[in-house]
Formats: sequence, structure tokens, C-alpha cells
Amino acid sequence: MDALNVRRPNVLTRVSEFVPEIVRFVQRIIDNGYAYESEGSVFFDVAAFDGKNGHFYAKLEPTAKGNQRRQEDGEGSLSVHSSSKRSHSDFALWKASKPGEPAWPSPWGSGRPGWHIECSVMASEILGPHIDLHTGGIDLAFPHHDNEMAQSEACFENHQWVSYFLHAGHLHIEGSKMSKSLKNFVTIKEALKKNTARQIRILFLLSQWDSNLYYDSNSMEGAISVERTFSNFFTNTNALLREFRLRQEDSDGTRRFQGPELELMEALNDTKGRVHAALLDSFDTPLAMRALQEIIARTNIYLQRGRASIDPQIVESVALYVTKIVRVFGLVNDGVGSSIGWGLGSVGSDGGAPVDRESIVLPVANVLSNFRDAVRDIALAGGDKKALLSLCDKVRDQDLPDLGIIIDDHGDGRALVKFADPELLRREREQREAEEDARRQKKDAQARENEAKRQLRLQKAKLSPADMFRTPEMRLLYSDWDESGLPTKDSEGADLTKSKLKKLSKEQAAQDKLHSEYLNYLQYSSIAARALRRVVKPELRSEVAKREGVAIKFAKWDNGKAGASNPVPVIETRAKAEN
Repeated sequence: MDALNVRRPNVLTRVSEFVPEIVRFVQRIIDNGYAYESEGSVFFDVAAFDGKNGHFYAKLEPTAKGNQRRQEDGEGSLSVHSSSKRSHSDFALWKASKPGEPAWPSPWGSGRPGWHIECSVMASEILGPHIDLHTGGIDLAFPHHDNEMAQSEACFENHQWVSYFLHAGHLHIEGSKMSKSLKNFVTIKEALKKNTARQIRILFLLSQWDSNLYYDSNSMEGAISVERTFSNFFTNTNALLREFRLRQEDSDGTRRFQGPELELMEALNDTKGRVHAALLDSFDTPLAMRALQEIIARTNIYLQRGRASIDPQIVESVALYVTKIVRVFGLVNDGVGSSIGWGLGSVGSDGGAPVDRESIVLPVANVLSNFRDAVRDIALAGGDKKALLSLCDKVRDQDLPDLGIIIDDHGDGRALVKFADPELLRREREQREAEEDARRQKKDAQARENEAKRQLRLQKAKLSPADMFRTPEMRLLYSDWDESGLPTKDSEGADLTKSKLKKLSKEQAAQDKLHSEYLNYLQYSSIAARALRRVVKPELRSEVAKREGVAIKFAKWDNGKAGASNPVPVIETRAKAEN
């Protein structure tokens, strides 16, 4: 739970530590006339309680009262059919133990507490005879919580043991309700291997607490996208404010807070009202999160005006409010503070151990030192501009992001320095690399397919139109040909029909065109090859090709793609190109 940023309870209770209190609690219910002992067990008498002295049974789900199946499902092994119970609706407060089962002494014999009694006793011992809030899953409403209320009100002779119940919806894993018996569950440790605690908490915030929550890859992608939106906003705002304070100068007499700033401030005030109203309305966190995303989007549009045309202070106001709310939602690493964002910069600010300056500065210093060494080597080697730019890109795209530092290039020539979670940046980079690898593999597969088509077309182009119908396969279909190689009779010696001859003629004409292109390609490729072989430097070969009367043109069959609309370079003479 610590890993999920869930606060620890003020008191941790164990049933085995409260057995004497449970025995006293049960005895008090018996004394009040709402329970009876039978064969070493004690059962709550629903008939004696319901409708008596202002008490009512099954307050949470009145329609479930008397539902034997649900009662047995809720009781489990404690609800076996027994003649010792007066009614199937009665439930165990104390159960006589069987040989080998855990057992404690009691006035009714050796036994163990019932399921519902444990919660009532431990909660009442700590909080007293009245509780403001009680939480749990919706499947516990009946019989568990209804039985808790009944036995507690029977003990204290009051009429409202709990003021409010908060019943959470079911958690669904990949579309099915989570169930340990069905082995359809994910442990917290397993979930944290795939996603961060913040991403998991955002997933819960995007769902209404009393509705079903769906944990699967699609829903987590949505939560990650929301986190990225917030992270980018915090990063950009912090970088903007840092630069603003570094470059802050005396006023130049220009008013900065004008119409756009007033509109953004009004939108912020509206957002505050919407978030407050959403949380008052049964903790509607999905609506509150939408309001935060909308004010972020509104602020991002404002930031597009450019650094010279915005007022950083109104942006800071928005960011501080958004941080305040996500801190309330448990998304910020530190519980207090006035910094903007996820609290990544709060090292040592909690009054604990002093900040180790060397451990913070040394990684950045190493990057700077390595960069300097590389620049020096390039300068000593003659100064390759391309190598310098490549080195700058490496520092920006690999070295600094590994330290949580982003260098964001802007069109005005000034880069904006941002800070982010290194782990988040690493995951995003791995995702980009995986996507690029997938695109590269797809491109390679397409290239292989195109090459196969090209080779097939090339083999087909080599065949003369006069011979295309004289291959061994074709000789099985035809028995006579004219002087151009066009078949005139079928394998049985019968004349071919006019429609058949017309079709074969079209095929031969297409082959004639394809074969002519192939011969043309061979002729002029040979001219180009002879000319270009004399040139050692590739960059000079184009000039030589021109001098030798060779120009690069296009032919539809030499690019690996069939069809006249997809040309690729082949060599033709200058005279032919000009024609």
C-alpha cells in the first residue's frame, strides 16, 4: 500500500487480539434478548430484533431480507444447515469449533468468532458505539454490512450504528469480475511491474468510485495518456517560470495582463467551482479530472501565443491549483508543499537527511564532461559540422533524458530546459523505439515484397513476345502458331475462336511493350555503367553521366512495383530523354 501512496491506518487491528472483547459483545446481545445459544454456538435472532424497539433488519438492502441463497453465500461455512438455528435468516455470532479448527474459550464452550461480529467489535472498541463512515465492496452490503449493523445496534440498543456507507463497485480484470477462486486477479506487485502507482491511481480516479472499474490494457493506456497530459503541462510550466525568473527585468511599460489573461483567469475560477461541485456530488472524481484536463488544454492554447506574449504568473496560478487538486487525489509524491507538479524536486525538503549535492550534480557533470571531450576530439580532427550536430542531438535525445532533463528546441533559437521523471522518459523512449522498429520491419517486409515482384516482372520481361506462347507449358495448350508466335490452333488442332485470338493478341502486345522496355534498359544501363566506372567519387558520377550523353529517367518496371504509375530511375540517352 505504501507503494501505491496509500496512507497507513492510524490503528491496525487483528481479530485474535480482540477475542475477549468479542465474547463480551456477544454476551451483551444475548442479555438484550437478540441472540441465543445452541449446541455451543450463539446465533443472532433476526425475528426477535426486526421490528422490535425501533430496530429494523436489512436496512441497506431490504429486498434481500429472507433471501436464503444470498444469506448462505455471505455466511459461507458458518451458514451450514443446522437444527440448532431457529431460522435460516439467523446468523452466527459465535461458532463452536470442530476438531482441528482454531478455538478460544467462552461461556458457551470452545469456539471461534462469527464473520460479522469481528468487524463490529473491533470498530466499536476503537471508534465507539457510532461510526460516521463505513466502506467496503458493493457485494458486502448484504448480508455482511446489514448483519454488522443489526448486531451492533442490538448490542448498544441504538438505531444507527453507521451514518454513511460507501460501497465501491467491483473491479473487473480484462472484462471479468476479479475473483480469487477463478484465479482472475492481479496482485499489487504485479500491477506495479507494468505501471506506476500514479498511473494506477489515475485509472481509479477516472472511474466513479461506486461503479465497476475495468483494469485492462486499454483502460491503462487512457490513464497513461492523462498522466502524460498533466506531466507535459507541469514540465512546460516549470521551465517557463524558471526562465522567466532568470531573465526577469524591469518593466518596459507594456501591460501584460490583458484580455487573454483575464479570460484564462475567469476559466480558472470556473474550474475551481466545477471541481468543488463535482467532489461535493458523491466524490465525482471523473468529472473533476475532466475539469482539470480542460483547464490544462485551455492554458496550453494560451501558451501557443509565444513566450514574449504571455504572462507567466497566470500560468503559474493554473498550475498551482491543478497541483493542489492532484495532491489531494494522492498523485503527488510529497504530501505537502507549494511546488508545481509531481513533487520530483522535493528531495531533502521534508527535514530529513541533507541533500547530497554530489549525487545530484555528478551525473550532469559527467554528461557535460563527455560532451566537451567529444567536441574537442572533433575540433582537433578538423571540425566536422555534421558530427557536432549529431553529438548535440545525442546529448539532447539520450544523455540528458536519462537524468530527467529535457532540452526543448524552440523556433526563436532559444531552447527551454525542462525536468521530468527519468523513468517516464525512459518508458516513452522505449515505446517510440518499439514503434519505430515495427515501422522499420513493416517497411523492410514491403521492400522484400516489392523486390520479389520486381524479380518476377524482370523474369517475365526477359521473355520475347514471339516465344511467350511456345514455352513447354503453352505447347500443351496450342499446336500451331503464326510467324509472330501467336497461337492459331488449340492442342487438338482446332482453330481458335476470334475472341480467344483477340485476347491472346492483347497479351502478346503487352509482353512486346514490356520486353522492349527491358531491352532498352539493358542498352542504356550498359552505356551508363561504362561511363560511371571511370569515376571513383560517387558525387562526381552525375556530372560524368551528363558529359557522356546519359541522363537518368524513369521506367515503370524497375522499381519493384508493377504498373505504369510507379516509375523508378533507369538510364536513357540524353537524346531520348529530350525527345
